[in-house]
Amino acid sequence: MFAQIHSRISSLRHLLGAKTIQTFPSGYSLTPSPGAIDAKVFEEEVSRAIELRAAGRQGEATAVLRTGLGRWRGQAAFQHLEGEAFDREASRLEELRIFALEHRIEGDLETRDAAELVPELVDLVAAHPTHERLHHHLMLALDRSGRRSDALNVYLGLQRRLADELGTDPAADIQHLYQKLLSMDRVVTAPADQQSGRARPPAATAARPDRGGPAGPVTNQLPPDIPDFIGRGWESRRIVDALTTGSTTRMDTAARTVIINGMTGVGKSALAVHTAHLTRDSFPDGQLYVDASAFPRTEEGLRDVLGRLLHGVGVPEEEQPGSWPLRQDLYRSLVASRSVMVLIDNVTEPDDMRAVIPTGGSSAVCITTQVSSLAVDGAVRVPLDVLGAEDAGALLSSGLSPERLESQGRQLEEVLAVCGGLPVALRAVGNVLAARPHWSLERVASSLTCAQDPASLLSLLGRSLAEAFDEACGRLTEESRCALSALAAFDVERLTPATAAVLIGCSGASAATHLDELADRNLLRPVRAGLPRRWVYVMHALLRTHLHATLPDSQYLTVLGRALREAPHLVRRRPPRYGAVPDELLAVAGGGPSATG
Repeated sequence: MFAQIHSRISSLRHLLGAKTIQTFPSGYSLTPSPGAIDAKVFEEEVSRAIELRAAGRQGEATAVLRTGLGRWRGQAAFQHLEGEAFDREASRLEELRIFALEHRIEGDLETRDAAELVPELVDLVAAHPTHERLHHHLMLALDRSGRRSDALNVYLGLQRRLADELGTDPAADIQHLYQKLLSMDRVVTAPADQQSGRARPPAATAARPDRGGPAGPVTNQLPPDIPDFIGRGWESRRIVDALTTGSTTRMDTAARTVIINGMTGVGKSALAVHTAHLTRDSFPDGQLYVDASAFPRTEEGLRDVLGRLLHGVGVPEEEQPGSWPLRQDLYRSLVASRSVMVLIDNVTEPDDMRAVIPTGGSSAVCITTQVSSLAVDGAVRVPLDVLGAEDAGALLSSGLSPERLESQGRQLEEVLAVCGGLPVALRAVGNVLAARPHWSLERVASSLTCAQDPASLLSLLGRSLAEAFDEACGRLTEESRCALSALAAFDVERLTPATAAVLIGCSGASAATHLDELADRNLLRPVRAGLPRRWVYVMHALLRTHLHATLPDSQYLTVLGRALREAPHLVRRRPPRYGAVPDELLAVAGGGPSATG
């Protein structure tokens, strides 16, 4: 064993020099000559580079670091060394190498073509997927190479990895860089092009109003207002107040939000557009509009929505990022310092609106929805009910000469009763009378009162109310659709959980759940009953007659049989479908020809 040690020491002295290894009674001592250990030289060069940078001699510091990094031979230098001490030293030297690389690349970004650094940085980021400083440098290099979208994607990838693996967010400096890139302003001017001597062209900057000088045209994406808007005085004042002077929201906090909810055809969109036009002067940077129902609920649909909004704030399509997360970040950054009004129409799911709600306390957002439970923190809720008798009459007669309705009080009452105060129905009737001066109100009243499904006769802008009802019901689950149809089998004007349980064929608790879910979609309306703290549910007559007219015979017979057994009084509220019901069932129900005379 000792012979082997002496042999190895002799070999080392031959390689390193006789005086490098000295013999002592207790063993051997390695005393290398200055500069003989490259790791030690590397450490000294890093220290020297730090001193040069502190003295403002950036070019010299970068050159020293490049020389030092050239000594690195990689992990192969440690492959035959085993033990905890060697592992610690290898880790320490690797950290020092990454530190030197960070500072060398930082210096190169100031003096070299950034595009030349991208491949190296891509490899480094792949090898160190959570190293924030290397990601920072790669973002800068990509941006200065004209690849801003790629730079933003680098940040998003780092953000996801840090959240998934470490449960943390990127450091403040890289977040700040990300926000500056989103602002579409060049972060640091790239060095002159090494080939031509010309500076790189700056990145395109989004057009925005200049508060200190003349501004360009202000965006207004709102649909046109209704010139003869009628009613909703209290609701209009509440919305305008909430969007403008009624808010105590401070600058740079949350946007003011109003949610208008109600059933199909109740006039949510019309009211939202009307009040948005009333508040136009309060939002000098523009009014933006999105119809959520016009875009598919997919990533591509959300991308298109954000593209429309970005175009509204001055970003041409060719300068918009490709992915929807980047478009969302750019949109939020641009509107954060502006005063805009955003109208999000026909929202059915929370995801339809979250991506487009503006940031910053100078802006406001108005949302229309059929879903009462749709929530935005701090929002002012404005529920819409049908119009009262006076406003309903005024809306129906709007645009008609007074003589058209003279001496037709009974027919007017019949038409108003069928419409049930629903603005879209009233407007549809008024449009028919205005377009067909040879039609009498009596003719309209007769056609509506005799129709099995009056909603199919009432159309506005080429779409019938029946089609709108079907679309609203189509968003329900199959179970909820069947429950709603069963509730419309008979003319039950005030639904309780007990009555609904009979019609649906379920327990009282399940029926109560169905009633609440349908009320949340504004297909039913909860109203106070006579007793304190007791509520019943009401379905609009036009919706009920439409659902009854489209109820399959098989389902109708099932509901009828259940009602005859458990609550026969419900059957007499509506004459049964004689063609679909056997005579013996009619006799039991008391609704056959003999019973009616």
